[in-house]
Amino acid sequence: MPIIPYTIRRSIRKTIRGRVCWDYEYEHILVDVSDEVAEFLVEDNKREQRYQWKIKKQMQDVRVHTVISLDEIIKSNDSANSDFPVSDIIEDTVNSQNCNPLEIVIENEDEEKHKKKAAIIEDMCALLMTKKQYEVWRYHKEDYGISEIAKLLSIDESSVRERLQNAYTRITKLF
Repeated sequence: MPIIPYTIRRSIRKTIRGRVCWDYEYEHILVDVSDEVAEFLVEDNKREQRYQWKIKKQMQDVRVHTVISLDEIIKSNDSANSDFPVSDIIEDTVNSQNCNPLEIVIENEDEEKHKKKAAIIEDMCALLMTKKQYEVWRYHKEDYGISEIAKLLSIDESSVRERLQNAYTRITKLF
C-alpha cells in the first residue's frame, strides 16, 4: 500500500490585541492508502493545479496583481495603537455588490459562453425552419403577440398559429 502525506487543518480561535479572530493550524501526517485512493489523489492534485492555473490566468487578464484577505489585520501608526481589519477600510466603488474580481471575470466568461450557445441554437433553428416559419418564430421569440405578428406580416392569425406550431414541431424533432 502506498504511503502518502496528508495535512490536517484545525481552526484555532486566537485573541490578537483584544480582537478575537480565527486562524488555522496545520499538522502533516503520513497515511497508508489503497492504490485506487492514491490514483484518485494524483488526479485530484492535477485538477487542482489546473484550477489554480486558470485562476492565475484570469487574474492576469483583469490585471489583479495582489489579493488581500479582508480578515487581515492592519496595524495603525497612530498613538492609540489600534488595529483594525482590512474590511473596515476597503470600499468597492466599482461594484456595489463588492464582488470578488475573479467572480466578475467568471460571470463574464459564462455570459459569453451563453451568448455563443444561443447564437448556435438560433442558427440551427433558422436552418430547420422554412423562411416563413422562422420569421413568425423570431417575432414570437421577441414577445410579439399572435395578432401583432399577423398585422406585421399582413397574414391571418390562423396562419401565424399554424406556422408557429410547425416551427415548434421541427424544433422538438431535433431536441
